[in-house]
Amino acid sequence: MKSVFAKKLSKLRREAGYSQRQASMGLGISQALLSHYENGVREPKLEFVVKVCDYYGVSADHILGRPDDKKKPVLPVPQGCEGAGRLIAAANAVFEQLDGQPDKELYSTAVDYLVIPVEFVDAFLRNPGAEYDPLRDAELKMAEAKFIKKARGKSQN
Repeated sequence: MKSVFAKKLSKLRREAGYSQRQASMGLGISQALLSHYENGVREPKLEFVVKVCDYYGVSADHILGRPDDKKKPVLPVPQGCEGAGRLIAAANAVFEQLDGQPDKELYSTAVDYLVIPVEFVDAFLRNPGAEYDPLRDAELKMAEAKFIKKARGKSQN
């Protein structure tokens, strides 16, 4: 009988629209090993469970079939877009580090820095013919500088 992990792993891959080949490449393992995990032939080490959680943006509780204490937003990942999984994993890692951060200004400067390029992509997709505004670059660099200054100040305390 398949383990809960095996079933969840297979379901997450299918929901993301990945083939086993694509997912195995993104997870840094062979397709054969991923197949063994998905079919319950082999049980993974803890490091792989963590990698899967980061890759698909889910909690370990979720993939192990336990109730989630907190729900993370899951973004749709189009088939063949390996970078999207990395983006979601990186964003989840950042927000996990910021979660419960007592320094609300650090949290705010990080979010300000991250949201500018996302807003730019959104605006461009809505209106590809819009004129390029170099002030967006300046806004991004200022947000970056503010974030770095705040993060460095935090680490020096």
